[in-house]
Amino acid sequence: MNSKQPSAPAPHPRPSRRSYALLAVGVTCVTAAELLFKRGATATAGAADATALFGFSILTSGWTWLGIAAYISASAAWINVLRQMPLHIAFSMMSADQALVPLCAWALLGETISPRRWCGIGLVIVGVYVIARPASHREVKP
Repeated sequence: MNSKQPSAPAPHPRPSRRSYALLAVGVTCVTAAELLFKRGATATAGAADATALFGFSILTSGWTWLGIAAYISASAAWINVLRQMPLHIAFSMMSADQALVPLCAWALLGETISPRRWCGIGLVIVGVYVIARPASHREVKP
């Protein structure tokens, strides 16, 4: 009988500039994917063929396929971030897309944002800053 107990995962090294850059790539790709999906959905909204019945008409849009490529890129960046950064920091900072998607939809797609939503966006940005700041300060200290 093998009585080996599972070993604890190795501690993550301090997050590097590369891991923060990969996190930024992931957030940017997720934001781009959401905007591209919106463009694809809008472009195929009037479809009246058999693919429209179940929502598959969106797959006929090039915007949708670009969105899928952006999500794949975001996933690749995310996996690399998880190799270099603790999940509790990375996941919390990844929530920046909750602010970036509506901001980009407002700026690029002309969508409106209510005052309550603006407050929420501000809180998300402050929260990401609060989470990122201690992690980046530990990186600088010897």
